Amino acid sequence: MPMFQSQFFVYPGRGLRWLQHVSFWLLLLGLRFYLTNISFNVYGGFPVSSMLLLNICSTGIIILFYYTLVYYLWPKYFTSHQYIKGVLLIFSLLVVYTISDAIAEKFLISSCAPCMARLAKTEQGYFQLMESDLSNIVLVRLVTFGTPFFLLLTLTIPISIKTALNAYRSNMRSVTLAKEKLELELNFLRAQLNPHFLFNSMNNIYGLIIAGDTERSADLVSRLSELLRYMLYESEADTMPLSKEVKLMADYVELEKVRLNFTAVTFSPPTFSADIRIAPLLLIPLIENAFKFTPDEPGAFINILLTIAPDSINFKIENTFDRDRPDGLSGGIGLANMQKRLELYYTGRYRYQVSANGNIYWVNICLNL
Repeated sequence: MPMFQSQFFVYPGRGLRWLQHVSFWLLLLGLRFYLTNISFNVYGGFPVSSMLLLNICSTGIIILFYYTLVYYLWPKYFTSHQYIKGVLLIFSLLVVYTISDAIAEKFLISSCAPCMARLAKTEQGYFQLMESDLSNIVLVRLVTFGTPFFLLLTLTIPISIKTALNAYRSNMRSVTLAKEKLELELNFLRAQLNPHFLFNSMNNIYGLIIAGDTERSADLVSRLSELLRYMLYESEADTMPLSKEVKLMADYVELEKVRLNFTAVTFSPPTFSADIRIAPLLLIPLIENAFKFTPDEPGAFINILLTIAPDSINFKIENTFDRDRPDGLSGGIGLANMQKRLELYYTGRYRYQVSANGNIYWVNICLNL
């Protein structure tokens, strides 16, 4: 989300909140004044200054009602389930609003000679109402429910906007919390994977050095160094270039192959010109799982296939596994974390399939870019 949108809509500061509210009420005032001028109503023919003053007073009373309702009555009584008391107070507030609006209108119109003359000429009924006692004006408005209905109709706009913004903010908070939770799990995964993987890799490299295979051991040390540097320091961003992820997978495969005697491993990284970005360390748990559950025995294999299209990535691993292994095909936190990240970063844009046939297991992930 752009920074401006995040500040202005999700978590605005005090200054931005004031700007939001003042801008809305000024817009509403301008809209009401414009509609009063162009529509047929009892104010038709009034001086422009009188119409503006009437709209300012009416809008001001609406503002007082809105903030009393939304920031006092609702959170104090309805969120605490005091519904009966809350409803009674709202009705009382409607009566207070009707009285206040009637007082303001009667005072402003009665003190405006051109306004009264216009009403006497074109709106005899309303003229007589303005000439009557204030109590009669209030009673008529309450009995006909005209003023409260107009108020409720007007308040649907700000209340709808506030409700929509609150829902949006709540959703953004949920997404942020989910992302933070996944980041914590990813950091835990790094902490869990690195010591175990490092221990095995160093033992394997040490064995090559003892055997005198210095060229291969030097290559593996270089791969291990680059892999750990990437996992620990370079994979903090939301997305990383696919080329770096492919290099990570290739280094991981080469380091794991050292300890195998019989298992055939195939992985030919594809070449591609346009660098695509994906979530970091997203696919590595699948490779880790394949090496973890493939028994190193004659006939065992791990086939890793990555294909890239202009608008999608397809990643497939097929491997043999030991059906009698006590922990089955469970991948632990790695695979669980991967599925959560798929849902967070590629909602509705991924396909995750797994299948087991005999002692052959395959998993396929397709990401739509």
